[in-house]
Amino acid sequence: MSLKNLPALDYERRQVFDLPPMRLEVTEHQAEIKRCPVSGLSGRAAFPAGVEAPVQYGPHFRGLMLYLSNQQILPFDRLHQVCKDLFGQPLSLGTLAAINARASEALAPVERAIIQAITRAPAVHADESGLRVAGKLHWLHVTSTSLLTFFGVHRHRGAEAMDALGVLPHCLSWLIHDFWKPYLKYDALHALCNQHLLRELKFLSEQCGQLWADQLSRFLLDWKNDPRTKDGLNEEVFHCAHRHYRALIAKGRKAHPRRESGQGRSKQDKATNLLDRLEDYDLCILAFLLDPNVPFTNNQGEQDIRMIKVKQKISGCFRTLEGAQCFARIRGYLSTCRKQGINLWDACFQAALGQPFLPTLPESGKAT
Repeated sequence: MSLKNLPALDYERRQVFDLPPMRLEVTEHQAEIKRCPVSGLSGRAAFPAGVEAPVQYGPHFRGLMLYLSNQQILPFDRLHQVCKDLFGQPLSLGTLAAINARASEALAPVERAIIQAITRAPAVHADESGLRVAGKLHWLHVTSTSLLTFFGVHRHRGAEAMDALGVLPHCLSWLIHDFWKPYLKYDALHALCNQHLLRELKFLSEQCGQLWADQLSRFLLDWKNDPRTKDGLNEEVFHCAHRHYRALIAKGRKAHPRRESGQGRSKQDKATNLLDRLEDYDLCILAFLLDPNVPFTNNQGEQDIRMIKVKQKISGCFRTLEGAQCFARIRGYLSTCRKQGINLWDACFQAALGQPFLPTLPESGKAT
């Protein structure tokens, strides 16, 4: 018996999610050319905005290349193969370089806005990492917050590079770093990464039997986890914590006294060097107890710059300084968009259009 004409009692649903066929779609634009019957001069109608060459890739394709090369860090050879396999259209290195350069130019005002917002932030993370450009050692510098990222490439690691990149000289609030000495020349309030200190203290405790080092580690971790720290300690409690800190340093000094002037220039042991730093920069180390805007570690900066190691493992060095600088600017934009919840495919498409997102810029003085 046929059930064709009987009413349905209900429906059982099944859905299939799939992709449409992967192919390039070619749209031809024709502009009329006419001659004025009076003047004899010919004129041509205008092409749509963005149609600038006889043959070119559109913004969706350029956005995809930006996403794959700068976010997913695919090397050129693999990008070339992806385009050939998916679209039947091999990608040239010159085309990819032009796509990145065009996007980088469009992102210049976004980068300036990010830099200005970073310099107004109450706490800024800074770090640097080596990278190879044209076979020579250069440095990728990062300054960032939880919402903003700036990357800059320079052939130097120290203050010359930091001055040239133009961010740290204008940061006057907290600057969190790992005690790379050139950072200390700036007028910011300095906070040292305690994760680095914990690693050094662990070595002295486990390898050298330094009891004071283990006690100081426990002191730092106890205060890191203390609920009072999230709001900043009042003056009385902070002075109590500071006295405890100084007492632990004094224990270490019994075995490793500070070298007095005139005692020669022989190399100090690691414990004495660390104690000098712990004593001289005590308020920088305990800054997380003073201000809730100051984190315990510089993990934000380290996480932001870690991708350059992945980039070099996958793709090797940069062929030109211009290419490295393009990558740094685009990656800073994408990192900022990621932190602010903007879809990165949309961010790449808008950059390819020449209309990149302007990230939300926190008000001056607000924690980021």
